[in-house]
Formats: sequence, structure tokens, C-alpha cells
Amino acid sequence: MRRLHAVNVALFSILLISLGVMVLLVYTDSDSTFGIVTVVGCLVYLFLYLVYLAIFALMKTLKMERSEKKLRFFKVLAWFGALSVIDIATSYLISSEVHAYNFFVTFGIAVGITFFDVMFFKQRRYS
Repeated sequence: MRRLHAVNVALFSILLISLGVMVLLVYTDSDSTFGIVTVVGCLVYLFLYLVYLAIFALMKTLKMERSEKKLRFFKVLAWFGALSVIDIATSYLISSEVHAYNFFVTFGIAVGITFFDVMFFKQRRYS
């Protein structure tokens, strides 16, 4: 059984709570100084957490075996291709325009799906 990284779980829990508070403050349209500071703080925390996860995943990826890196590379390409096709199809159905920046989003989602277990689990999936 794979074990979770306790630090990542704690940081992710704090992120979910802060995002909930931020959504509540934005939804209630609170213009108080406390509300603005809280929303900015939550956004800064979100950015720093994403940078932490990217660095953490990169460090763990560098320690992987070559065969596993190759497998994950092809997995990213497969997810990117599938999500791009879905994005292009829905873009044509909705607005008949395809924007180039949508490919950055699909690439980010593909990388996130592929490396999710690297960021949150201690043991490798393929061992």
C-alpha cells in the first residue's frame, strides 16, 4: 500500500480551506479590508503551493529510472493529444474558434494527471 506524504496532505488541506474561504468572500462580495487581504493571501498561497509542487515533482522525477521517465513522457503525450482533440471539438461546437492558449491549459492538465502520484505518494506506482 502506498503512503501519502504528510506534508503535502497538510498543505493541500490548508489550500482547500483557504480556497473555500476565498470563494465565500468573493461570493458575498465583501469589500472590507479583511476580505481583500484574505483573498490576496489565498492567491499568494496558491501560487507558492503550485511552485512547491512543481519543484517537488521535478526533484522526484529526476530520481526515477530512465524507463519510467520514458513511460511518463509518452503518457503526457497521449493525455495531451486526447485532451487537445476534445478541446478542439468542443471549441468548434461552441464558438467555431480555436485559441492557441488553450493548448497550454491542456498541456498543464496532461502533466498534472501524469505526475499526480509523484507529488502525493511516497512509493512509485510501477514498482
